[in-house]
Amino acid sequence: MNSNQLTKITDDELAGAQFFHGHKCPAMPQGLRAGHLAMDILGVERARGGGELLAIVEIGDHHFSGCFADGVQYATGCTFGKGNIEKDPLGKFALTLIDAQTKRAVRVSARYDRMKQCLDMPFFEQRKQGIPPFKLDPQVVDPLIEDVVSRDWEEMFDVTTFEAYPVKKASESFSAVQCSECHEMVVTEYAKELEDHIYCATCFRAHTNRRG
Repeated sequence: MNSNQLTKITDDELAGAQFFHGHKCPAMPQGLRAGHLAMDILGVERARGGGELLAIVEIGDHHFSGCFADGVQYATGCTFGKGNIEKDPLGKFALTLIDAQTKRAVRVSARYDRMKQCLDMPFFEQRKQGIPPFKLDPQVVDPLIEDVVSRDWEEMFDVTTFEAYPVKKASESFSAVQCSECHEMVVTEYAKELEDHIYCATCFRAHTNRRG
């Protein structure tokens, strides 16, 4: 896809995404770019509800560059609150974005050579020493962010497209009950029944443990 046809990340969007994320780092803007690239290729707009798009991010837990996922959320509007993003914990830096209506999808993955180059930069060397990203010198962080935002996408990402991606669209539940023990509201599908009483999962476990 021609770079002139791609959405440009503005200073305002970058600042908003950094506020959402909580600190400056290169991985979040990388996710921001991946999200925009995927939307541009599919020709779709940012999700407003939970049914237009589905995002799958392949990051795992507690490893470098997991911040990628926050950039994806901010760019695409696919969020955990709306239930239209999933984490497939493969320890990779990739996004699959699916247009639920057409079943078309695109997978955007970070190129190995680019990621390896970044790992050898001062930012990651200092992060390996346990220094939080928000305590790093801006002279170390800002140039790397600028590079991520402005570099040609073909140097950063590999792209695979799908014309008929399998989509599982779950209906939204509006049913809830009251737990008979803690009296809190619980969505019906998550409630447990025992001896004609309704329990949330927490109280159900406590109740059955006391009995056992």
